[in-house]
Amino acid sequence: MGQVDQESRCREGITAFDGGMGLGQFMPDTAAWMQAREAALKEFGIDPQPYNPRWAIRALILYDRYLYKEAPCEGWYFAFRAYNGGMGNLSKEIRLANSCIEKDIERRCKRRVLRLKSGALLDMCKVNIEYPYLIFQKAEKYKRGMN
Repeated sequence: MGQVDQESRCREGITAFDGGMGLGQFMPDTAAWMQAREAALKEFGIDPQPYNPRWAIRALILYDRYLYKEAPCEGWYFAFRAYNGGMGNLSKEIRLANSCIEKDIERRCKRRVLRLKSGALLDMCKVNIEYPYLIFQKAEKYKRGMN
């Protein structure tokens, strides 16, 4: 639940400035790839449905599982960074760091800084590095709320 909160603030119909769609903020190519790859998504039809909450949550879980298994370093930190910023970017940073130590990898992050319509700058490294920590914090909040 923490990841859904971080991605979309639990708003199923949202589209982000970068094209991310629905609860899991799937990019169009990733949604199509997941739909083609995962048998568990076929019950929803042939097209991805990122605005359908059931599809989005199932796809998010399946994609997280895939990233967890495929990331060059083990752990949810790496899976979540790959989800947010792409496996290719993360793999490059790990290769440059020659390490699976989070701080070593974070120092290797070189990504775009975007200027938003408001004029504010958005450092994509900062966003990607903070992403797993924000999910972990939100997950704790939801766990406390369930007790």
